[in-house]
Amino acid sequence: MLTDKNRYNIPILAKGMALLEEISRNPQGLTLTELTSMLSAPKTSLYRILCSLVELGYLRRDDRTARFSMTHKIFGMAISSIGSPSLLEYAYDPMRRLRDLLLETVVVGTLTENQVVILDQIIGLHHFCFTVKPGMNVRLHASAPGKAIAAYMEPDELRLLLDKIEYTRYNENTISCEEEFLAALADVRHAGYALDRGEEIAGVRCIGAPIFNRYSKAVAAVWITGPEGRIGDYVIPTYGEAIMRCAAEISDKLGYMNRIQQ
Repeated sequence: MLTDKNRYNIPILAKGMALLEEISRNPQGLTLTELTSMLSAPKTSLYRILCSLVELGYLRRDDRTARFSMTHKIFGMAISSIGSPSLLEYAYDPMRRLRDLLLETVVVGTLTENQVVILDQIIGLHHFCFTVKPGMNVRLHASAPGKAIAAYMEPDELRLLLDKIEYTRYNENTISCEEEFLAALADVRHAGYALDRGEEIAGVRCIGAPIFNRYSKAVAAVWITGPEGRIGDYVIPTYGEAIMRCAAEISDKLGYMNRIQQ
């Protein structure tokens, strides 16, 4: 007999979602040939799905490279799911003030599945600054925003998230198992901010804090990114406090009534 799961499964929809997930992990875009290889699916059916998503505005196709990439339409849906379509509107001024104070690039993002998607950035004021591309994904276990959001999730929600994490090891600083990740989340709850000590890209450090909505749910994070030489251990506590103040200001505008307990 068919299980309920099989009975209500819609193969074309499942294939379309798998296609979107693959493209979201590759901000430079993917060709039809690459997607066909990744998904082990017929080229004709994938092409029909791609054309439909382009027509609906969720994907764009580069005529020169024939690569399909994400548009901002789906990120608008992600922002709406946070509970306020005004997250970015509320975030820009606090992010600019934080950038002016610390001079580093300031980024805001939200959780999708087991990764954090970058929504936007305020570029730093140093002659050399790191920049990111809206729509890019960063790994949950190897990023400051991922830890910042996960640290304040409800236990049952966190358990579902933990089951999805693949602890890819990028270098000696990368968290490589659930036990280490849970210990890092405890550190976040103690300090109020999260750290990335070059855990995905060696030499690149990030400090982030969670953003809460009116329902006291951590729905996003704001963080700074910069080279290890400028974000040394000696500045982390001061920078962490400044980032927490920025996150608290955005949270206030979203209707959050409390404060992270130190």
